[in-house]
Amino acid sequence: MGINDSANDNLTDDTTGQPSLRQSWENEMTHRIEVCPREQAHEQRPTKVIYQVYPSSFADNNGDGIGDIKGIASKLDYIKSLNVDAQWTSPFYPSAPGPEGDGGYAVDNYKDIDPKFGTLEDFKELLKQSHDKELLQYIDFVMCHSSSRHEWFVESKSGKDNPKSDWFVWHDGGVDENGNHIPPNNWKSVFGGDAWAFDDTREQWYLHHFLASQPSLNLNNPKVIDALIDEMRHWTELLADPQHTGNSADGVDGFRLDALPFANHDSEFRNNPWIAGEWPFVAEEWWNQRFEYSMCQDETIEVVAKLRAFLDSYDRHREALGEVIAGPEGGRDSIPVASSYVENDTGLNYCYTNALMGSEGYPNANDMRGTISYIEENFPDGGNCNTVSNHDFKRAWTRWVETLQDNVQDKAYRQLLTLYATIPGSLCIYQGDELGLPQAKLYEDIPEDSFKDPVFFSQGAEASRDGCRTPMPWKHDEKNAGFTTSDDPYLPIPDSHYDLAVDIQDSDPHSTLNFTRQMLEWRASQPALIQGHTIVVENNSNVLAFIRRSKEQTLLCLYNLSDQDQSFTPSKYLGDTLLAEIGVAKDEIIPIQAYGMAMKGQTPSKELSFLLPPDNETRKASNQPKAA
Repeated sequence: MGINDSANDNLTDDTTGQPSLRQSWENEMTHRIEVCPREQAHEQRPTKVIYQVYPSSFADNNGDGIGDIKGIASKLDYIKSLNVDAQWTSPFYPSAPGPEGDGGYAVDNYKDIDPKFGTLEDFKELLKQSHDKELLQYIDFVMCHSSSRHEWFVESKSGKDNPKSDWFVWHDGGVDENGNHIPPNNWKSVFGGDAWAFDDTREQWYLHHFLASQPSLNLNNPKVIDALIDEMRHWTELLADPQHTGNSADGVDGFRLDALPFANHDSEFRNNPWIAGEWPFVAEEWWNQRFEYSMCQDETIEVVAKLRAFLDSYDRHREALGEVIAGPEGGRDSIPVASSYVENDTGLNYCYTNALMGSEGYPNANDMRGTISYIEENFPDGGNCNTVSNHDFKRAWTRWVETLQDNVQDKAYRQLLTLYATIPGSLCIYQGDELGLPQAKLYEDIPEDSFKDPVFFSQGAEASRDGCRTPMPWKHDEKNAGFTTSDDPYLPIPDSHYDLAVDIQDSDPHSTLNFTRQMLEWRASQPALIQGHTIVVENNSNVLAFIRRSKEQTLLCLYNLSDQDQSFTPSKYLGDTLLAEIGVAKDEIIPIQAYGMAMKGQTPSKELSFLLPPDNETRKASNQPKAA
């Protein structure tokens, strides 16, 4: 990309020989983006659209109130109808009941299925059906910690001389003047308090970045990495013929790697510095520290390379999606960390961050310009994944549009769904995003005796993740919205979700569900969105403008991130080559409604009519009563 400013080199003030204010303005407005021929355009690695399922709350097949694998299998046609490429299923491994199990993220056994979700045979059948439908299956792999009930940890804590003594992170710590044990350093847990727990059997402290029931695996130890790869191999070869295993073995198509920045630690166990000063002048919380020693270590890049080599050892392509929602500054700025995990052919296929998912409120154009530029700068060859929301964050509808006027919320939500699908990177959507489900409210929608999330008990209701984990509403006029026939569902279904149920939206061609289907089908037909690079069009308006460009296609994406109608004149910013590629005349002015969007460029095989903003109406409620 270059800037062509030669057209106004000779414009000067008649008396001083200096550029006049008027001429300076004109000069600025004619600084247009010039590009190389499109056949030389830089392309990034191809992208995918991934749909996340939280198994406890997706679909209950056996009527016990908890979602299960057979329930997921029963909804594969629905998932496929969304026009996604892959399904990621959150953990279904054996785990402790209640808060101690952290929703399945405290794993007792990496090679089995928790009975509440079904059996290995159930999962094999799900995998076969998914592959028959050409839907990829990714599973969650919790590689940075196990549960305190896992056989590895039971053996490790039995004594300092056992074979797995150093498979977890142990340290002696100290003793205070009263004879009380003191943690080894100032590292803090994400869930509150010290990141260390004292074990009376071994008489040492063990590291836990989350709950005490989730001891950190020692990935500084190569033996632990090898052991984890063996656990992963169980799933990559799950459907393999025992007589014909090897490179062509059949199994899951990929892994979502949990909490990747927590994989490694400083071997000298040095204290983290405090961002705002020195203890005790700052609060003792995880987000007040700079993680120079407890996490975000360079050694994780080497761990990632070993995992990639394992996945690449198969003839059939396998992929890995890393969760990187914690950067070194108290959890902030995770993009550079994530980009270091996807570099070259030895990195992961893609990572998602908290850059967009952690934002609250309807965005402004200037902030989005900066974020997209930062993503493109850090992921020049691709590998970013844009996540609408997931099981750890407040639902997108509530984060994005709930503070807007009722009559524009639906329009703004569809605009932002499309924005996330057109900025550089893959896309991950969470169950219910396609319906526009709002966050369930604790106490109001979910009574206290139903709370599940351990974060509630350590950090309070505002931090609880239960509000985004309520069951999928399938049928508006059935008990528990068709999720389960049980009187005791995993979590209650909010009253507001019944009118947004799948059956209502499926039959309404103008619903958010059908909009999502059409938008993702359109995305799949746009080469520039699949692997094109991105050029942000800098301007001072409320219109967010950027170019997506591949060797096959150039697409101008325009989003009016304001409550007033706007217009955009491409010729002020784009050179002749880009104007020709997107088919825009030099004097063309593009109007964009408030909270609206527009696309210019080649659009193979699919019309853009679905992108027209809906009428300014509030969401209509069903006339039929919900079932008791």
